[in-house]
Amino acid sequence: MADTPVFDEIADTLYALAPADFTAARNARADEVKKSDPQLAKRVRALHRPTLAAWAANLLAHRHGDLVGRLLDLGQELRDAQQHLAGDRLRTLTDRRRRLVRELTEQAQRDATTAGHPLGADAAADLDRTLSAALADPDAARALAAGRLTAALEPPLWPGAAPLGAEPERPEPRLSAEERKGSAARPRTQARAEQEQEREQEREREQARSAVAAAERAEREAADRAAEAERELRRATSARRQAQDEAERAAAGLAQARERDGHARTAVARADDRVQAAEDTADAARAEASRAREAGQGAAARLRTLEDGGRGTHRSRAG
Repeated sequence: MADTPVFDEIADTLYALAPADFTAARNARADEVKKSDPQLAKRVRALHRPTLAAWAANLLAHRHGDLVGRLLDLGQELRDAQQHLAGDRLRTLTDRRRRLVRELTEQAQRDATTAGHPLGADAAADLDRTLSAALADPDAARALAAGRLTAALEPPLWPGAAPLGAEPERPEPRLSAEERKGSAARPRTQARAEQEQEREQEREREQARSAVAAAERAEREAADRAAEAERELRRATSARRQAQDEAERAAAGLAQARERDGHARTAVARADDRVQAAEDTADAARAEASRAREAGQGAAARLRTLEDGGRGTHRSRAG
């Protein structure tokens, strides 16, 4: 099925998102178009979450198409040099390859860090393999340029090619007509044995392909579980932060309450001192008043005595 413009737009937008945001955004977009286009919604929901390295490679395709274009052109030159066994040319291109891959990797790391998802050592290694795969294989190059990778690409073996930077091997010598004739006259038992060997190899390749598909499914499921675990970690971290804030506020309130309690206790102690001082003053005043009252009573008694004595003297004189 050919991609529709709407599907292309949705897919390009999703694969430019960080892996942690991919699944929720994908499901939301699928829900948006489900009523109007159920088939499109099904295709959108079938999109797989990219790994961190695949996302970084997608960012390169979406944001730095010129650099990716240079990489693809260089890959074609490398393949041509391998095909024509051009050793000197191959060594020159290998130096360019190292510089360009390093430039692309550093750019991807900057973009990922700016987006808040820096690449670790494993992701950087996966990205390097992806770029190497795009250099080696046209299909991998087209996949990189499309910007919708879900996992790192693995560089294929180049048939008949020496390792990059090494001298190319000599081509296999061609068989003469006589040698080819002798080869065609092999016993039938040998031919059947080779056919059986080829069938066995095909069965092994099919088993390997099935194992790869199963591993990819397991990886996608693990990636989804990892995304959910990351979301749960963020929720738990947020809850922990809120609990810490509440504990700090409670501790601050407790400290303030203890401070107020200390002030109140100090005020009570001071009031107790004032009450005691007032009681002491009142006791002294009462004692002083008692002494004054006693003195007054004594003076009154003397006065009465004097007055009584004076009246007696006056009566005596009058008689």
